[in-house]
Amino acid sequence: MEESAHYFRLDPEAVAEEPGRFIDSEVDVEPVEFLPGLVFRPLIGKDLMVNFVRYQPHTEAPRHAHPEEQILFVLEGELEVELGDDVRTLRAGQAALIPSNVPHAARTHDGKCLQVDVFHPPRQALLDLMAARREPAPG
Repeated sequence: MEESAHYFRLDPEAVAEEPGRFIDSEVDVEPVEFLPGLVFRPLIGKDLMVNFVRYQPHTEAPRHAHPEEQILFVLEGELEVELGDDVRTLRAGQAALIPSNVPHAARTHDGKCLQVDVFHPPRQALLDLMAARREPAPG
């Protein structure tokens, strides 16, 4: 079997769990300001999360680690990324693979940045924050 035929095969017996959908991240996804100057717009699937992240100049996502695997893509601007003991400045078209529980941080300097994160499974801390913000205030 030719490799492309295998990759692009369509199984007539398969049943979709749900319909697909098209998303405009700036219109259809509710923004979550995680820190001042750091706005997330998460698109959440069953087993996957894609998070559109906008950084204002001089904004930092502090050093942290999490059990979810992450791939970070820079779409616009520059982002200094600390990954374990290594620090690099990523530009549009560059990415970082962040395995489970590897400490990392990110920051902008004088410019803005648009980054996309892919998480598997969906990032639980972000799901928890979104759920907490939806709950009515007591009283």
